[in-house]
Amino acid sequence: MRKMLIVLVALTGLAGAKIVTDSQKIFSLNAPEGWKFHNGAPAGWKNEKNTGALMMTTVPVQDKSLDDWAKNAARQNPKTTISQEKLDGQPARRLEFTTDEGYTNVLWLTRKGKNGAMVSLVYTRECPDDMPAIRKSIASSFHWNTK
Repeated sequence: MRKMLIVLVALTGLAGAKIVTDSQKIFSLNAPEGWKFHNGAPAGWKNEKNTGALMMTTVPVQDKSLDDWAKNAARQNPKTTISQEKLDGQPARRLEFTTDEGYTNVLWLTRKGKNGAMVSLVYTRECPDDMPAIRKSIASSFHWNTK
């Protein structure tokens, strides 16, 4: 029974995670279990202790390549690493850095047609949540709602 439960959790991402959609209904993904919607600027989800936050937005992309978009975004912090990934079958870039204050910032960028998707996950060293599992769930659950 325990093996079956582990398999079910692995197949569905995080147990109890809920599917959330960006404000323009262009893409969706799993928000972490227990994280609450925060209707601030920008809107997103955060954990109870405010040590983790998830934001997602649709960005109109023109002729800029995914690599140029990632390089421009990486200018925010000289410690940023850029990795190649795929989100819902589309090429994506994952940008990551940790600030001197201990905030880990993970930013996924991807595009499909004229729609760009930006997903940002920020968390502190004190975040009690299973961040490796949350990161994996975000990347594996990402889904374009458009054709």
